Amino acid sequence: MGKKFTSNSIKEIFYEIVGEKWMDKNTYLIVFQTMTDADGDEFHLEVEYHKDEDEIHYTRCYEDEVMDGTLYVSPQFKKQIEEYILQKVGVISNDEFISTRDISVELKLAVPKDMTLGEFQEWLKECTIEVNRLVPTDKEKLMSKIRILEIKNKG
Repeated sequence: MGKKFTSNSIKEIFYEIVGEKWMDKNTYLIVFQTMTDADGDEFHLEVEYHKDEDEIHYTRCYEDEVMDGTLYVSPQFKKQIEEYILQKVGVISNDEFISTRDISVELKLAVPKDMTLGEFQEWLKECTIEVNRLVPTDKEKLMSKIRILEIKNKG
């Protein structure tokens, strides 16, 4: 069988890959084993990486229904699956792992007095945030080892 993702606390809970392939030049698909939900219905999980969107999608596939599976996969399994699929498609290497951290950003802004609160909220929502990457020197080589994959505006 294929790669198996297991729970750290309950070894009986796992996801096992039964198939994986590039569907087209932008979509990599992983199919997991058949499972049974709380109602006794059988389904399998499909995980797709969309290269053109740089996004991962989780889908629960039943015999007669397909639904978003994002909420049904625990964060622990999502991290394992995300690292695996990003390694398979070449976004990260086999000697890298994914780490997600929240950081606060404080902005001091000069805001026009005639700007409405709605306009200001829209500006904050659409604001992009960049992280300044240091150019490595001998002392700063550690800084060059980490690559930023994504920055989300949480404002």
